[in-house]
Amino acid sequence: MKPFIVLIPGMMCNHDVFSFQINALEPFFNVVVKEFNEYSDIELGVKNLVSNLPSKFHLLGHSMGGIVAMEFVKQHSERVLSLVLLNTNPYEEKQEIKDRRNIILKELDALDLITLMKSDYISRYFPDDCRDKNILIQKCVDMASTLDKKVFYNQSISLRDRKDQTAILENLNCKTLLVCGERDKMCPVSYHSDMNKMIKSSDLIILEGVGHMPTLECPQKLNNHLKNFFSN
Repeated sequence: MKPFIVLIPGMMCNHDVFSFQINALEPFFNVVVKEFNEYSDIELGVKNLVSNLPSKFHLLGHSMGGIVAMEFVKQHSERVLSLVLLNTNPYEEKQEIKDRRNIILKELDALDLITLMKSDYISRYFPDDCRDKNILIQKCVDMASTLDKKVFYNQSISLRDRKDQTAILENLNCKTLLVCGERDKMCPVSYHSDMNKMIKSSDLIILEGVGHMPTLECPQKLNNHLKNFFSN
């Protein structure tokens, strides 16, 4: 029987953010995508989600999904066979980002969700000279369009109120791969260098010229790194 791998998308993304990875991984894994949409507390959300997962699994999280994945490891380290963290952040939210998030949440009812996503989030995902940037932006818009303001609210609260996760990484014992884009404005290389120092045994891959969405920007390159990681 093939092992299981659980993929967790980032904020206002769905399974489509992993479409290229799912195709590459399915010959070797039973692939499960778990969206973190219904919970406004990462710790409580993970307690609910884990009951529907297999007893042991490989785990991959992107951006907010990486933050959720770290909480999975904290609560159920014995069930996680290996961990891949893509473009993520182990720290609690900075005060200036909390303040901006609170303003948005206060005004959310009056805001157009897609306009908000494009101006405050998606516009920052990709480098200015990213190949096929407009196509990738539209793919992110399409994903956000399948979700709603309730999901945006839940995820925003989860991110705003999250705890620092550095202690989780310092106690991490499973095989771990860290991947980030060299030009990620949201979760910069420095965060991943810090994480690499915290974890006892991890590999760090920095993707040259790539921003916040390597699953879409350079899927083949990312897939090759994943295949190498899982085959060793």
